[in-house]
Amino acid sequence: MNAEVIIPTWNRAADLRAALDSLRAQTLEPDVCVIDNGSTDRTAEMVTSEYPEVRLIRLEENVGFGRAVNEAVSSSTAEAIILMNNDAQADRSFVAELVETHAATGAAMVAGCMQSREGTIESAGVVADQSLVAYDHLFGVPAAALDGSPAPLGPSGGAALYGRQHFVEGGMYDEEIFAYLEDLDLALRLRLRGETCALAAGARVTHRHSATLGSGSSAKNRLLARNRRYLVWKYSAGMSRRVRARGLLIDLAVTAGRTVIDRNVGAIAGWREAASRFPRRKRPSGDVRLDGLPLLRLSILEALRGRLARRR
Repeated sequence: MNAEVIIPTWNRAADLRAALDSLRAQTLEPDVCVIDNGSTDRTAEMVTSEYPEVRLIRLEENVGFGRAVNEAVSSSTAEAIILMNNDAQADRSFVAELVETHAATGAAMVAGCMQSREGTIESAGVVADQSLVAYDHLFGVPAAALDGSPAPLGPSGGAALYGRQHFVEGGMYDEEIFAYLEDLDLALRLRLRGETCALAAGARVTHRHSATLGSGSSAKNRLLARNRRYLVWKYSAGMSRRVRARGLLIDLAVTAGRTVIDRNVGAIAGWREAASRFPRRKRPSGDVRLDGLPLLRLSILEALRGRLARRR
């Protein structure tokens, strides 16, 4: 099976070099595509001179993670596409484990594992609760817990395999989402089409968490809050008033926490942007049967503990 690893990047040439070196050492050699999102640190020149085997797409400006991925997928000829962050380094069997799991299960989506340098899991895919609040599957536990673990709702965009046809027919990444939560959105759409996700326990990358925008930064908090409100608006036809109210309480608590802990109003700005861009009166309608999806059933307290754990 022909697989292409797709890496969107914006500056951070040194991190990208380490990521590409790790892909050169794979037991199963993949094609590689780098999408340069308007970098200003000569990233494109570095890729061209040091990695001539890499397919390079140069964009004039930073169009965001999702749109950059879509640009690469649209021009790819691979049967399977593998997504990896520019601040990650892949274990030697990363590609082989993803491809073998995809072939063995026939799943449209395969989740790999992003782990910290200390060996604990950052994300083994994305999961969501009944209000579509997102969590990282198996966050904070030792990587040994991957063996025998159930699959997540979908893969994280930093360590993922999609059948290219499934990715395209599922609508690709929603380009309304600049960055963050686009993987959850696509997982929901593919699940609603009846597709499945598998977990490749041996497909691992070591990841530098939030190396691009920074954990707790105003920019990241704005995008997270804005995109969270967008998803609620987008899928509200599948949620009862009670479930939406539950999600609203969690979102308000998370926004207050980010404002106090991070000492910025990025989350509040994200709410305001969403309120102006996605007015309630224009909420989408349709047959969105979220109750048939493998969503977590959590109390509000459990949800808040889950969100807080990610910031520790």
